[in-house]
Amino acid sequence: MFCPQCRAEYREGFVACSDCHIPLVDRLLDAHAEADEGDLDALILTGFDSPVAIGLAKGLLQEAGIPFFTMDQNPAARQESGNFLGWWSVRVPREREAEAREILHSVEEMK
Repeated sequence: MFCPQCRAEYREGFVACSDCHIPLVDRLLDAHAEADEGDLDALILTGFDSPVAIGLAKGLLQEAGIPFFTMDQNPAARQESGNFLGWWSVRVPREREAEAREILHSVEEMK
């Protein structure tokens, strides 16, 4: 089991990263490999820049059992991707994209 964010490896039986607090995945995606149907292949850009909103969004995605990978968490990565405003973006499985967007929209409405 691996953390898709920090890439730490865990023994079987662990379900979440103790540092990143996100669900573990069976394997890490190779940046050059083609994504399988179950991979995190849908990118959702949000207007979140508040740690509170991001924390709430992460919690709701976890509660719904939607695997996700957060993007642009450090300033260097944001600059490289062109995300200068620091908005939060997340990757989810394509088959769960609509559900994830609905959850993230509900967080956006709470602002």
